[in-house]
Amino acid sequence: MEHFLLEQVADDAWAALATPDGGAVANAGILRVRDMTIVFDTSMSADAALELRAGAERIGPVVAVVCSHWHADHVNGNIAFADVDIVATSRTRELIEARDRDRLDGFETMLPNELFEEQILVEGVTIETLGGGHTESDAFIWFEDTLFAGDLVVVQSHPWVGHGDPEHWIEILEAFEARGPRAIVPGHGPVGSAADLTPLRRYLEALLDGTAEPVESWAFAEGHAHNVESLAPR
Repeated sequence: MEHFLLEQVADDAWAALATPDGGAVANAGILRVRDMTIVFDTSMSADAALELRAGAERIGPVVAVVCSHWHADHVNGNIAFADVDIVATSRTRELIEARDRDRLDGFETMLPNELFEEQILVEGVTIETLGGGHTESDAFIWFEDTLFAGDLVVVQSHPWVGHGDPEHWIEILEAFEARGPRAIVPGHGPVGSAADLTPLRRYLEALLDGTAEPVESWAFAEGHAHNVESLAPR
């Protein structure tokens, strides 16, 4: 595959990890439910999303797509799934609409049509939100002890805090730590585990108290300076 590397993370779950030079930019996920599949996030480009859909349909027909949040690298590929339900929180849909109104290139994202506030059941799979953390509204899925986290969790990468609520994000990570996922499909980076939650939480805590330093071994190093700037008093 050009845009993704598929990695099986549970009996019926796969991580679609964005390749460094492909058009996906962000990771996605595939869940098998009976003889069907649910796709979690759709990537940055239509080409990548078409490849993602083809990979999912080798496992089973796609019956739904879940949008973790509004950022382009997670929802621009929705167009490749126009014939299935696209699930998101109501606030995520509003944020996608607002973003598209402000864009100058005329690109319009295929909007979610199946909306929820706290949780929703899709083909027996529970999609949840604990509110805003990385953005104003972030959805995730627990499936077979695997957490599909979107950008609420990034592994070996600096997060982006400028559109979210770091204080509540920390609370969400603490809730994830308490539940102890066996595997985590992050928004960016390799497949992780519960051990990856603590360093991310501590980085966010350090950002808030002004002691954070860039982590040399993490990707998106330039993101650290942007994070510090975004939290500076105005």
